[in-house]
Amino acid sequence: MKKQILRLSLGMAWCLSALVPVHAPAAGASATADHAARRDTRTAAAQTRPSPADTLHVVFFTDIHVTPGNAQDSLFRVAVAEANASDAELVIFGGDLTNTGSDEELEHVYGLMSQLEKPWFTVMGNHETTWSESGCTTFRCIFGHDGRVAYRAGGYLFLGYNCGPYMKMADGVVRTEDLAWLGAQAAGARPGERIVSLCHYPLNKDLTNRQEVVATLKRLGITASLYGHYHRLDLRNFDGIAGIPGRALAGRPGEAPGYTLLDFFADSVRIREKPLGHAARTRHTVCLEGDPQILALPCDPPPTAPDYEGRMEYVLQDSAMVLTGAGCCGDMLYYGNSQGVLRAYDTRRGREVWRHRFPDALYTTPLCTDGLVIVGAASGGIWAFDARTGRRRWHLPTATAVVGDGLVDRSSLYIGLGVGSVGRIDLRSGKLLWRYDYGQGQAQGRPTLADGKLVFGAWDRHLYCLDAATGRCLWKWNNGHPGVFLSPGHVVPRIAGGKVFIVAPDRAVTCLDLATGRQLWRDNSRKARETTGLGDDGRQFYYKTMDGELAAVDTSADAYRETWCTDLGWGYEYNSCPACVRDGVVYVAGRLGQVAAVREDGTLLWSVKCCNSAGNDFRQAPDGSLWITFAEGKLFRIP
Repeated sequence: MKKQILRLSLGMAWCLSALVPVHAPAAGASATADHAARRDTRTAAAQTRPSPADTLHVVFFTDIHVTPGNAQDSLFRVAVAEANASDAELVIFGGDLTNTGSDEELEHVYGLMSQLEKPWFTVMGNHETTWSESGCTTFRCIFGHDGRVAYRAGGYLFLGYNCGPYMKMADGVVRTEDLAWLGAQAAGARPGERIVSLCHYPLNKDLTNRQEVVATLKRLGITASLYGHYHRLDLRNFDGIAGIPGRALAGRPGEAPGYTLLDFFADSVRIREKPLGHAARTRHTVCLEGDPQILALPCDPPPTAPDYEGRMEYVLQDSAMVLTGAGCCGDMLYYGNSQGVLRAYDTRRGREVWRHRFPDALYTTPLCTDGLVIVGAASGGIWAFDARTGRRRWHLPTATAVVGDGLVDRSSLYIGLGVGSVGRIDLRSGKLLWRYDYGQGQAQGRPTLADGKLVFGAWDRHLYCLDAATGRCLWKWNNGHPGVFLSPGHVVPRIAGGKVFIVAPDRAVTCLDLATGRQLWRDNSRKARETTGLGDDGRQFYYKTMDGELAAVDTSADAYRETWCTDLGWGYEYNSCPACVRDGVVYVAGRLGQVAAVREDGTLLWSVKCCNSAGNDFRQAPDGSLWITFAEGKLFRIP
């Protein structure tokens, strides 16, 4: 009941967020209103008092990874008590507050953070943005902001922002709108105020647009950036910007649990490691501008230049990130971006025809059918618009965010309805025909339909098979692992010859009997991960490996039988973009803007680099061409 109340409260907050900004925890959050009021009072007092004349003492928590009842839960309670007893004037959190970013974990960790008797602020980490069941909206409802935060203390202006990745495994990226926000905040800096950047990721090759981020910080006069993610206290050189690290709470093997203390002076910062229950020890002292020890450290090289000419056609660059594929209808394309804009774009005329603005980012690839454009929204609900005019045709409310892709079959839409449920919807009216409640986690990947059976995976560890007509559960399967990170939550199941083939984050290829769900075989000879495809004739199942290979499996065999494996030349790889098969050619996309075409006999036809970010999805237009979007907002056509 408590979870249902929380979801209803969050649903109300999503609706209201289009009208007013949210500055307080959602109803039902474990931190009480008194906690929030005390924190706001402390924050206001700290931001109005004069800057201290000597130093600013900061506790820097990052990568605390709290789940209710886990070891870090207990450790963090001890750390909070130590912080309260210290001389620190400010507590900064560098993200990865939780493990899965679930509503329950965010609510719980906020309650613990609110026990601090010091002013504090936080950004999100990849564990809040990659597996979020709310499409990153619950964080705003509970913490009062979406991860962008500006805070003044001791003559310093701290500017915190997010780095993703957003709702799927990918490299980090700082959104265009966040870079613009940084510029606006820096323009308001007070005379003599030193600005410090805060981002969970280091500003290195782990960010696909690191060059743009670093160039922005340099232009704004920012010479130091706090970061976490690596769990250790190693200094970094971000092209001349000092990388100031924070350590993880639990520590590495053989390392005592602890956190980081930062002492900011007028022109330098001292970095101290504070093991729980023991005295702090100085690890580094860094000048905040032009420190020789920073400048002597190596920098990551710039990314290689795009080389797609002759293979792909560059069509457009959106003003924001794009985390959906593109739906196609005639000459029209439909896609959503990180600013919540559903855009209808005329490819023949090269112009926007209409747009609809949602309160939060869009993650579901629009579906185009029967003159409708259908999309799920992180702000809640499933929406259908007239493909030509953009007029709303129907809206089906949901209690939680919709972040998964759907499937259209004749007059029905099959799609996740938010956390813990999927449904069948009548396309013409928007009426819910049936709903199946499986409990926890989003059904994020596109479902598959065959022989009257709907197969989908969810972030609750299970793969499900339902009767497509009634929604009755026929069977469910899991890989036996207790952790949700290895769930088939973002897979596209492939069905051939009465068999279901999947590749989940568990790095194994699994084959199940469609009728019964019985596991027929399972193979981990290669590091398979999420990307799947099926040949035009159904005889071969394709999957991509984490070594940058595309492998083919004989679907008729009684055991794993690999027919070929082709090296794409990409190296380490984990992008989950589904493969697409067209006219005997398999197309796959990588995490760093690569696209490859492989003939169904395993011959690599070509491999090119389009840009620097992860591909989202391929979609085939009525004229046979393929369209693919990339996270940095670029859209390409493959003739």
